[in-house]
Amino acid sequence: PYEQLKELTRGKVVTLSDIHKFINTLKVSKKIKKELLKITPENYTGLASKLASR
Repeated sequence: PYEQLKELTRGKVVTLSDIHKFINTLKVSKKIKKELLKITPENYTGLASKLASR
């Protein structure tokens, strides 16, 4: 998936629709896709809180 995402995004303007289409091509469960489709820059902090507490 990394190489596919790199190809999708490198040097290009990517829309939310592009990301959603990409997520829907992944070979993961529907549950995982649903979770991924909910992620936005406003609600995703990733590992930031863990890294900040080190």
